[in-house]
Amino acid sequence: MDDRKRQINEAEQRKKEQTALLDALLAHIGEAIFERTGDSFREDDSAFVELVAYRRLQNDIASSQDSIQAAEEQIRRFKKLEEDIDAKEREENHCSKELASTYGRLGKLLLEESARHDNDGRAYDDFCAPYQSQADELLAKVQSLEERLSGLEHKEKGNVFSWIGKSAQSLVLRSFLGKAQETLEQVRRTVGERFSRHGSGTLLPENGAMDALCNEIEQKRLELQDLSQDLAGLKDEKRKISDSFSSEGGPIRYIQSLKNHISQVQNELKTLYRRIGAEASLVDASVADMAVERREAILSFVKLEDQENLDNAMRMNQTISDCDAVIERLRASLAIDDEKAKIEKYRRMIHEKRDKIAQAEKHILEFEGAIADSEANIEKLQHLV
Repeated sequence: MDDRKRQINEAEQRKKEQTALLDALLAHIGEAIFERTGDSFREDDSAFVELVAYRRLQNDIASSQDSIQAAEEQIRRFKKLEEDIDAKEREENHCSKELASTYGRLGKLLLEESARHDNDGRAYDDFCAPYQSQADELLAKVQSLEERLSGLEHKEKGNVFSWIGKSAQSLVLRSFLGKAQETLEQVRRTVGERFSRHGSGTLLPENGAMDALCNEIEQKRLELQDLSQDLAGLKDEKRKISDSFSSEGGPIRYIQSLKNHISQVQNELKTLYRRIGAEASLVDASVADMAVERREAILSFVKLEDQENLDNAMRMNQTISDCDAVIERLRASLAIDDEKAKIEKYRRMIHEKRDKIAQAEKHILEFEGAIADSEANIEKLQHLV
């Protein structure tokens, strides 16, 4: 490889590195200048019109960051709502089960009291009458199934076929027993719930156990009502947040779009910083034509502490110019060699063509001589014809 090409590659790499460093340094200088404008900002400052763009871009970034923070807070709130709703639903389910159990206890007590007929509270009979016969039938069925199941379990074991038959019967009896118990419990819950809602005022004579159960039921209902209201409020808030996310295409996509926008605005700011940093550092050729008023406006924000950065910027810019000069000189040298090589090639081709022409002319003379000899021979032969 030609050493000059290696030198060009090295110069281009150095120029690339210095350009990146210079751009970063100029952006740093420009950013420092803009940050110092502070209260000196005037929208009508025609000498430094970039101040308007600077403030607009800064406000845009701040607004987008606030929107991201608000969206992230909404996401955190949404997750917290899901956790709270899940906890409330478990609590509501537990409370509902406790209430149902209390209904069953009250219904069982009412049905038992009504079945005794040994008190003066005939209101029990009137209230329980629609359910008493069904409850009695179910209770008898449960007791019968329990007795049959108990007898089957105490039955002596026989051969394998007897054991299989016993297991099958036990399985069927347990299934029937479970259904009967559940139906009986449902009747008791129905009696207890209806009595607590509509019949507790007819309770005669006073019964402490029933009073206690009715009070417990009322407390559970109030607790369940509060839980339902809390759940409704939490679900409504969750729905509103979900609706707002849906209108924005989803929280993650919305936040990402804001981050992309911030990145774009930051790139615009960097371009703005670099331009002002370049003008303050006099590293761009265009600053030679810069108006005096603008030059003074920019330099009014340059501080003594910036001098080292300004000097470094000038030095980097000179290094880049030197690299350009080296690259241009080496490329010119390579181009000259290319042109010389072309000239030599064309000269060689001309020489080859001339050799071919000389050879062709020689052949032409030989052919013309042969023609003359043939014509003379023809002339001699014609006398014999």
